[in-house]
Amino acid sequence: MTAASRDVHVLVLVWNGWEDALECLESLLRVEHPRLRVIVCDNASPNGSLERIREWAEGRRAAPAASGPLPARAASPVPKPIPFVEYSREEAERGGAPDAVDVPLVLVQTGANLGFAGGNNVGLRYLLASGAEGFVWLLNNDMVVAPDVLEHLLAAADTTPAVGAVGATILDYVEPDRVQEAAGGIVVEWHGMVTRMCESGRTRETVRAPLARLDYVSGGCLLAPLDVVRRVGLLDERFFLYAEDIEWSLRMRAAGFALAWAPRALVWHKGGRSAVHGSPLHDYHYVRSSLLLARKLRPRMLPLALAWSAVRCGLPKLARGEWRRLDAVWRAGRDAVRIQEER
Repeated sequence: MTAASRDVHVLVLVWNGWEDALECLESLLRVEHPRLRVIVCDNASPNGSLERIREWAEGRRAAPAASGPLPARAASPVPKPIPFVEYSREEAERGGAPDAVDVPLVLVQTGANLGFAGGNNVGLRYLLASGAEGFVWLLNNDMVVAPDVLEHLLAAADTTPAVGAVGATILDYVEPDRVQEAAGGIVVEWHGMVTRMCESGRTRETVRAPLARLDYVSGGCLLAPLDVVRRVGLLDERFFLYAEDIEWSLRMRAAGFALAWAPRALVWHKGGRSAVHGSPLHDYHYVRSSLLLARKLRPRMLPLALAWSAVRCGLPKLARGEWRRLDAVWRAGRDAVRIQEER
């Protein structure tokens, strides 16, 4: 079977970020692949994001002007209207309408802010219940993709034995030649924190392939065979934000599947849209998810992981007098322990 003959289903999760999502969708619909479908799952955005996306698909709203220097943003808008079907969470998780499996755009209202794992799982359940085949492609709504990105992702999948997930070269939206991460990164299991994002900070011309080590593929841009999803299961919804992609990747590896990087598959990431780095919200979810990951992978070392998070994430904020951020770190540790006790 050729790459062009396989179905690829893109999952784009949205929470309040309709402007970014429209730029993302415009770039997706320019992707050079004949069997591409896009599923947008909206986590009950209070700003009416799903309505704005519907208006865009109908041709009643233009995508906002891009803010960065990325050259691809100058491309002409894709033709409208775009055929779409819209489902509630319940309708989607039952597989949707049998006569709408070829509609290029699917809009799903999840009904609540389910987090990254929960929102994407609604889309994954839709695909599994509808009997979809081929690949699922998780993509952050604040990404812009190159037209040939899927060609390279699928090529990497084809050349990787027992492939579980493939990642792209994720570049910075504002500095388009600067690498944010090559596919994913490296994590320390006993404390659950990422120690390095592969090739981060390099220019695109200086990235090195193959990678010496790849522990996980970033959920911001992750292509996986649907048969692998059926085998390893869905994302763990205890990870509301952050580390769910790490746990999923490690679960794939434990099941005997390989992780891969497609160096020539290019996407550009804005970043920090859901939780601004340096904010109490980011601190809380980063520490909580890291501790949940450590608990799941190395449960006997959880006390040491708690101590590490206090030193690594708590002490600097104490020294700077950042009391709200310090409180977020403390609450994250408390909540991670409580979830452990409840299981």
